[in-house]
Amino acid sequence: MVVLVAHASEHGSTREIAERIAARLGEQGVAAQAHPVADVPVLTGYDAFVIGSAIHGGDWLPAGGAFLSSNRATLARHPVWLFSVSTIGEQSSAFPPRVARWMRNMMKVPRAVTAVEDEVGPQDHHAFAGVILPGHWGFSGRVFLRAFGGRFGDHRNWQEIDAWAMSIAGKLRSSQLGSG
Repeated sequence: MVVLVAHASEHGSTREIAERIAARLGEQGVAAQAHPVADVPVLTGYDAFVIGSAIHGGDWLPAGGAFLSSNRATLARHPVWLFSVSTIGEQSSAFPPRVARWMRNMMKVPRAVTAVEDEVGPQDHHAFAGVILPGHWGFSGRVFLRAFGGRFGDHRNWQEIDAWAMSIAGKLRSSQLGSG
């Protein structure tokens, strides 16, 4: 079994998460390759997919959304996991806990994901917090972050990312055993 961990990353945070997921899958005996979505011309040779993108303006980066959309028929025939990276993750955030809880309640699944969800049927869509640096956002974004008590920095929760990757590995290994 070979898993493609494809990613759309603008500043590198999402790429590093994808690489970590691929490494953890490999440690669990599941062959995995991490590649930017732009570097994946065909999906043949892969048995499962983990696809992620940074969130900008409430949605996946255009390259990530286009990858999902243009490959939806192939993805529908395989196990697929999706992840998004922004200021708010399921367990970590650039904002204080109270503000993060409020924002999680308001968060919507990115349009790029909802557009293919029914057809692709992902096993899971997980949200991770990423790295947010002052140069990543314009003036109004920086003011918003500070007004709500947010802080710049690396907000990735590597234990959460590792646990998610391990759960994927477990599901893939058990599906292999069931089909063998």
